[in-house]
Order: sequence, then structure tokens, then C-alpha cells
Amino acid sequence: MFLKMVKNDFVRQKIVTISVFVFIAMAVLLGASAINNIANLIQSMSDLQERAVPADITQMHSGEFDQAEIDKFTEEQRENIAMQETMVLLTLDGSNIHFGNNQTMAGTVQGISFVVQNKKFDFIMDLDNKKLDVTEGEVAVPIYFMQQYDLKIGDTITVKSGEYENEFVISDYARDYEMNSSLTSSKRFVINQADYNEMLLKQAGELEYLIEFKLHENGDSQGLQTAYIEGGLPANGPTVGGKIFLMFNAMSDAAVAMVIILISVLLIIIASLCIRLTFLATIDEDLREIGVMKAVGISKKDIKKVYLNKYRVMSVVAGIIGYLLSFAVVNLFNGNMRLYISSDLSGNLKYVLSLIAPLLVYFMIVMYCKKVLKRIDKISAVEALRKDSMERGKNQKYSFPLLKNKFFSTNIYMGLRDVWKRFKLYRLLFFIFIVCTFIVILPINIYNTMNSPEFSTYMGIGKSDMRIDLRRTDSITEDFKKLQEELKNDSDIEKYAAYITSSYQVKNAESWDYMNIETGDFSVFPLNYLEGRAPEGEGEISLSFANASKDGLNKNVGDKVSVKVGGEEKNLKVTGIYQDITNGGKTAKAHTSLGVNDEAVLWYIVYMDVAQGVDIREKMEYYQNAYDSAQVNDIKEYTRQTLGNIIDQMSTVVIGAFAIAVIIAVLITALFLRMLLSKDMSQIAIMRSMGLTSKNIKHQYMAGTMMVLILGIIVGVLASNYLGELLVSMAMSTMGAAKIEFVHVVWQTWLLCPLVLIVVVGFTIFVSCKVAVKDDLSVILRS
Repeated sequence: MFLKMVKNDFVRQKIVTISVFVFIAMAVLLGASAINNIANLIQSMSDLQERAVPADITQMHSGEFDQAEIDKFTEEQRENIAMQETMVLLTLDGSNIHFGNNQTMAGTVQGISFVVQNKKFDFIMDLDNKKLDVTEGEVAVPIYFMQQYDLKIGDTITVKSGEYENEFVISDYARDYEMNSSLTSSKRFVINQADYNEMLLKQAGELEYLIEFKLHENGDSQGLQTAYIEGGLPANGPTVGGKIFLMFNAMSDAAVAMVIILISVLLIIIASLCIRLTFLATIDEDLREIGVMKAVGISKKDIKKVYLNKYRVMSVVAGIIGYLLSFAVVNLFNGNMRLYISSDLSGNLKYVLSLIAPLLVYFMIVMYCKKVLKRIDKISAVEALRKDSMERGKNQKYSFPLLKNKFFSTNIYMGLRDVWKRFKLYRLLFFIFIVCTFIVILPINIYNTMNSPEFSTYMGIGKSDMRIDLRRTDSITEDFKKLQEELKNDSDIEKYAAYITSSYQVKNAESWDYMNIETGDFSVFPLNYLEGRAPEGEGEISLSFANASKDGLNKNVGDKVSVKVGGEEKNLKVTGIYQDITNGGKTAKAHTSLGVNDEAVLWYIVYMDVAQGVDIREKMEYYQNAYDSAQVNDIKEYTRQTLGNIIDQMSTVVIGAFAIAVIIAVLITALFLRMLLSKDMSQIAIMRSMGLTSKNIKHQYMAGTMMVLILGIIVGVLASNYLGELLVSMAMSTMGAAKIEFVHVVWQTWLLCPLVLIVVVGFTIFVSCKVAVKDDLSVILRS
């Protein structure tokens, strides 16, 4: 009997039932996909970490090196250190790597190193997460470069450096736990020991070292780093903890997952409102039937079951379909994960965690159904049979008389008047249009911001046209001075600023630690500071947000920071706090008077703006050819390469979010009008009997609904611009950027996206009204 009632109800309300069913399935689909993505990320990261055995502490070093000192330190710290290994890197410039048709990797912002596979830990894996074993004449190329330059297995690359020249066949993709992410500034090419020895013999590249430590489970990481520094061991380079590598690996997929989760939460809220809307419409239509059932003695509990069980069945079936489809849809979002973290995402965790979505949606729908069904308790059989109980208490003071209308046509004015008089009814639609707009605009704003040259300010870089990085070579200091002299005399360069980054010892709350401090004139290309200003005079320093926080140095503007320079301790005053997501977010900038730590110089960078009318590309090519060891990029390209994975992932989210928002808007608009026209049948019949045509009535509903849509779009765009900034800033604060300001592309956010929503929803309103008002309403008048 129950199944027969559900079937009859479905036949009677096909459009409404199918729409609600699709919407529930879509809510479950998105929710399960987001959870599925997170479960895959957790499981694949755990698998890669277990197989790659990454270092807990990695000290990068360039310059003189004695392994005996490291061995002695390791033995002294056996209570903390389980294993130690030093990887020797042969670092080359991108211009030394040739491939394809006379192409090179000269434009890359990444450092390139050739290495052999480690023996104890920090293994570089293939796409099956197995240790790479490269034979002579072959090379495993990092995934980052395979993607960027569209390289394939079987292609060849040629390494040319001084007297050395050799051709390698690409045998594998190199999945590198420690250097996978585009946010890490170096990448490792894996070759055979024999090829490596030949490169070493012919002095191809500069020698650098990764001094790596694997700690015991309860090893004291901070204590070990302090002992390392106090022991005066090789440390001409940054120190990186294992947690940083974990964060960098997960960042792009986690960022996408966070956006999908936000959209899913909004979808679940809309789903519950949608069910509520449909339920009210159904009960309103069935008031007479409810009155009959009450009159013949059927209990309230049994009447509620008729409606509740229908939605229970619908929620279960739609939930199962959405849950199963999520395992196909999630593939749209986990391509990056499959490539960079694990090709095999067949773990069982996702099947269990993804059940949260259908169960949550089912619970919310049943809860809302029970809440709405309480209205049946308040309806007597007599009231229900009169079919006006849902409208009681609606008598309002007459307002907006038609005679006072001077600006709109009668039909449009009546539609706008209806919205004003029944705004409580329309506010649900208003809220949903706001959410739909928010879902569309927020991902677009994030994408445009990350893809903009202005995003460089969140990477601790002032906005400029070009950036020149000088790699470490024997002549780097001379090249740096020569470059500045040439820029000074180059009339095509409007302004420039040179910066030197060195590693210094800085006192934290417990001991001394190493920190990268950049020195130079920061007034030429200023940053946007969260607090304070740039260092302008002697004894001044500014800190990144992550460095100034409690997890860093725990400093505020005006506090003092102790820095060791040339064995002498200096107290520097903190003048400002800025945002920086590079190098784990922990950087600092000091006035030139601090001096350069010559023994620990990490890199030299020059920023410049070209004069008006000068071709930036030509100028970049000139300096790239003039300085072999230089890496020349415009700031937009530098940002794109550094954030490449996240930007690519976000573009997929933009497309998906747009499609979801359009589907939501169409479904909700159709359901709302179905309910509204059902409620207004008597009123429509009276208007028809007075001589109004179907076209007149349709225009009234279209005018009112379109006004709600336009207001919803305006509020939605404003919410995505301001509330969206707050949400993204909260998420990015853990990475070192606490105050994100969106880059708005006005024609997209205020013209294109709203126009698409207006056209799609407008067409839906037109079709929905057209179907409804053509029915024979004389039947209603006779009833």
C-alpha cells in the first residue's frame, strides 16, 4: 500500500519529485566527493611518506663540507638520531638542460640538481611509489618538469656544462616527497652512479649538500637543531623540517578540498531549504486530502508517515546514487594527487568516510520534514477542507496602490509589489540566489588573485616588471656587481633594487636558530604591511607574519630581535610585519646596514621596472643572454610557476562551481515557482476571470522573481568579495598570509557571471510560468 501511495504521488508530481531527487543526489555527490578527496589525500600522503621515508630535518648547505664532522655529531646525538645521510647535489642552470628542438629549461624558477638515489632514507619514487633504480644513460625527471615542458618517457635531454656533454633517455617520472611541490625552489633529477661520477669528474655543475637526519620516534627536533647550530656545523642554507614538506605536498589538493567543502556545506543548506520549500508546497496542495484523512479518523502520526516515508525513500535512493557517482566525479579533482602523491587511490578509507555525506543529508532532510509536518498538528479538519489555513493571519494593511505607479508598466509594478508584500515568502529564493552567486564568484576571485602579478606581495615580493635571480657560481659576486652597474646605465630601466639573502643566527624564545634575512632598499618596490612599515634605517628589521607569530619568534612591532653577524650580537627593532607564503612563511627583511653574512649567502635577486614603451620580453632575453648564470622572469611568470599546481586545480573548481550554481538556480527557481503558482491558483483564476491574459500574469511573476534574482546577485557578489576574503584569509593564515585582498576582474564578477545567471534563470522563469498559467483555471473557480 505504501509503495502504491509513493508511486501515485510521483505520477501526480513528476517534475517536483524529480527535481528534488536530483538536488538531493547532487548535494550528496558534492559532499561525498569532497570527503572522498580528503580521504584520498590522507591515505595517499601516508602511503608516500611510509615508502619515501622523508627526513625529519634537512639542512641545505653550499660551500666547504666535511662529512667527518657530521658523523661525529650524529654519534653524539644517537638518542635523537636514528639515521643520517648526506646527499651530494650537482646543481646546474636551466640553460644547461637541452631537449626537443633546441629548447632549454632556462626560463624555470626552479633550481635543478642531479643526484643518485639515497641508500637509507629520503628515497625518490616512481609513479608506482617504488624506489627509482636508474640504469646508465637514463634519467628520471621530476614530475614538475615533465608537466611544464610536456616531456614523455623515451624522450631525451642533453646536459651541457663546460667540458661535459651527455644525452640521457627519460626512463621515469621522479616523485620526490621533499621537492614535489612547485612551492619548493629546487628539483632533483635522478641518474645512475656511473653517470653521476662522470659529471663529478668533469666538474659539471656546482656542489651543494642536503644534510639529512631521520629521528627516533621521540627524538627532540628542536634540541637537535640547537645543538647543530651551537656545534658550528655546515649550515650555509635553509633548514627545513619534515612538516614543511608535508604541508607543501598537501597544499594544492587541500586548497581545492577546502573550496569543495565550502560549496558542499552551502549545497547541504540549500538542499534542506529546498526540501522545506517543496514540502510546504505539497502540504498546501494536499490540504483537502489532509482534511479528509483527519475527518475519517486517521491519526496525525499516520498522516505524517505518508509524507515522511516518501522523502525517506527519496533520500535513501538519491543518497545511494550520489554516493556511488561521487567516486567517478572525484576523478575531476584528484588528477594532481594521482600524479604527485599516489597513482593508486584504491584505499578503503574513502568508502567509509564518504558515507558521512549521504547520512548527513538524510538526517537533515528527515529533521526538516518532521519540523514542517508539525504544521499538520495545528490544522483542523474543517480548516483543511476550507483550504485557507496556511494563509490565516495574512491580512495586511493595503499598500502600494496601483494608482500611484508612475514608472513601471502595470504588470511589472504588480510583480514588484507582490515581492514587497510577501517578502517572507520570497526571502528563501533571495537567500539561494545569494548563495549561488557566492559559489560562482568566490572560486573566480581566488583564481584571479593567484594568477595575478599582485599575488607576489603575498610571497614577500614587491610588485615589479622583472626579476633576475643569480645562481651560485664562482663569479656570482662579480656578476652581481656588474649587473647593478649595467642596470644603472641602462636607459630602458626605470628603476631597480638589488637584494641579498643570507642565513643568520637569530635568538628565539628558547635558543638560537637560523633564519633567512634579505637585505636591501625596500622602499623601491614596497610591500603591503599588515602592521608597521619597511626597515628604513640602521638597526631595523621587518618580519613575515609566520615569523612574528607565537609559533615563530613571537614578536610585535617595536620589539627587539637578536641577530648574530660576524660573531657579534645585534639587537634589531621590528618595524613591520608582512605576508609571505614562501620558505615555510618564515622570512625577514633588514636594512642594508645589517651587513652581509658572506659565509652564508643563499641568493642574489634584482627587481626592476622597465621604462614606458620598452618591450619587456626583449629586455628579459637580453639579460638572460648577457648573464649565463642568471634566471630572468617577469613577476607574473614567476608567480605562475611557483603556484602552478594550485592555479591549475582552481581552474577546474571554477568550472565545476559555475555548473553547480547554474543547476541549483534552475532547480530552485522551478520548484519555487511551482509552489508559488500552486498557492496562487485561486488568485490567478480571479485575474483570468477579470480578463487578464496568460501573458499578463506571466509578466507579473517574471518581474517579481527577476527583481529578487538581481538583488540576490548584487548581495552575492558583495559577499564573495568581502566575506570571501575573510574566509580565504583565515585559511591562508596557517601558510603565512593573514590578510588576502582579492584581485577583482570587474567584467567577470559584475558582468559575465551575473549575465549568465540572469539569462539562465530568466529562461527558467519564462518556461515555468508558461506551463503553469495555461491550465484551465475555470475548474478552480467552480471548486
